[in-house]
Amino acid sequence: MGKNIILNSLKESFISAWNHKYLFFLLFILQVVIFGLFFAASQAYLPKVFEHAKNISDYLSQQKLDEASVTENVLQQKNILGDDPLSISRNLDAMKHYFRIYLAFIFVILLISMSVNWALTAKFFRKINFIDLSKIFLKMISVLVFYLGIIFAFFYSVFSISFSEAAYDPSRIFAKYFLFFAISLFLLYFMFISLSLPEKAGLKEIPLRTLTIGVRKIHYIFLAYIINILSFLISIFLLSYFVEINFILMGLSLLLLIFSFIFGRMFVMKLVQKLNS
Repeated sequence: MGKNIILNSLKESFISAWNHKYLFFLLFILQVVIFGLFFAASQAYLPKVFEHAKNISDYLSQQKLDEASVTENVLQQKNILGDDPLSISRNLDAMKHYFRIYLAFIFVILLISMSVNWALTAKFFRKINFIDLSKIFLKMISVLVFYLGIIFAFFYSVFSISFSEAAYDPSRIFAKYFLFFAISLFLLYFMFISLSLPEKAGLKEIPLRTLTIGVRKIHYIFLAYIINILSFLISIFLLSYFVEINFILMGLSLLLLIFSFIFGRMFVMKLVQKLNS
């Protein structure tokens, strides 16, 4: 049954994509726009984050932090971090500021774009009128606020640490990052299951059905995720390989990458719907 349900989900997803070419093209255009928004937000804020990180690195590289120099500065009652140690905290505060703004933009982009994309993906498998589609969209928003809210709260907290914490207790910081990273992966695993259910389940039913499918049918879900991850990695590999070799093949690789996003959603949604029936 396991092999059949995976193969049938893949087959039915391909057939649905073929039978709804205009919808697939619409999602394709939306995915391109979303990539553009991500690129614009990244270009606007990440260079500023890296600039201030470089300022900190450059300042520290100019300081003599070897044991002999540190001892000499302590004996002479000089600051071991040089003449302007506050520049580190100023640049760190600037990094926090721009990174938090960047996260806010990414959160809004993901919240809206994923809600629209997953709601429209449900139209591949049955006819949905505008009112029902709006209800599905609102349920998608609710689901994503929960999952993305927790994940982004972690990333937001990353830049709430002080310089002294990072400098004097790095092991604690690493443990905190690792824990939240593991929790984020755990949430992402269940998030895509939940996003596949609003078309068939009420908002109050989604948590229980998500846990039931995610735990009892974990082998099917993992296999679907592996297939999607492999298709994504193959697309990335081809894109990076052809980027400086052949413009046409690079373009085809980019199209394949976008296709993998759209079809991956269709495949997971179809599989979850079968497991939920």
